Amino acid sequence: MLIDLRSISSKIILSFILSFVLFSCRTKTHPPVSFYYWKQGFSLSKPQKDLLKQCETKRLFVKFFDVVLDEQQQAKPTSKIDFQEQPNVEVVPCVFIQNEVFEQTHDTKRLAKKVAKLILEITAHQQLKVQEVQIDCDWTKGTKDAYFGFLEAMKLELGTKELACTIRLHQIKYQESSGVPPVKKGLLMCYNMDDIDKVTTPNSILSSKVFQQYITENTAYPIQLDLALPIYQWGLVFRLGKLSVIVNDLSTQELHSSSFVQVDKNTFMVRENTTIRETNVCKGDLIRHEASSTKELFNLADILTQTNLTFEQVIFYHLSQEHISSQHAHTLSQINRLIP
Repeated sequence: MLIDLRSISSKIILSFILSFVLFSCRTKTHPPVSFYYWKQGFSLSKPQKDLLKQCETKRLFVKFFDVVLDEQQQAKPTSKIDFQEQPNVEVVPCVFIQNEVFEQTHDTKRLAKKVAKLILEITAHQQLKVQEVQIDCDWTKGTKDAYFGFLEAMKLELGTKELACTIRLHQIKYQESSGVPPVKKGLLMCYNMDDIDKVTTPNSILSSKVFQQYITENTAYPIQLDLALPIYQWGLVFRLGKLSVIVNDLSTQELHSSSFVQVDKNTFMVRENTTIRETNVCKGDLIRHEASSTKELFNLADILTQTNLTFEQVIFYHLSQEHISSQHAHTLSQINRLIP
């Protein structure tokens, strides 16, 4: 029996090529991680710059300003960004708008014109080349029509720039009643999940248990999504059982002093009147320290792989905390690669 070696070689090569092509089609190329910068003064510390470099970050999502109601119940911008240095990566302007604004504002086209004008003024002054703008608003069933009308008007004002908006977990679970915003891309916010006001809540920032109440294996969404994951920490000060103040970027090391005593896994009691991070706390106050643990972030990534959701990019919230460290870079890149 004669064997045609050339034929066999050709078949092997063809099989290898097909296998490679199929594998390539199944393998998603993940872009570098991005970050939010959610602070009024834009100035990066060395650890922050090191993290951007190690993560090969190309984009920063920077809050430009908030829109709130003034005393006359009129929408006005506040907390406008102050660029103390020039960003060396692409900037995506973000604007936070209180939901109450859309309860009181009827002329959404006029509001969109004002918001777009201020965004473009800031970008022109800083000579930023902007391709995308993101709106952050926790809209409700009652404000849906006004907010969606605002988004439609914003698209016209921004021209060729892409408009995106944030999506909360409850808005993705109850999308029939919440509605789907009229944009091409949304940002699923996977933080601030549990009841922050309840003194017995283990961790309001991040909980895979709570996450599974909103996201299941059947979860899908009709527009393209980005994913926002938390990498921040804070201290929640409870006085007489009620949330009194939030101390941002508070570390557990700052609570290990003679002024505090640990009474639970992540809860400390104030032993004497004192000040922590320029915040006055009183004897008897409880401080619950919360952070987004690496373990929970990996749990979240694992849950998402079992859904119908896919994400264009991962954005970590937020770069502007003081205690951020370049040691996070490898972990963040690992989490990024796990996201479907």
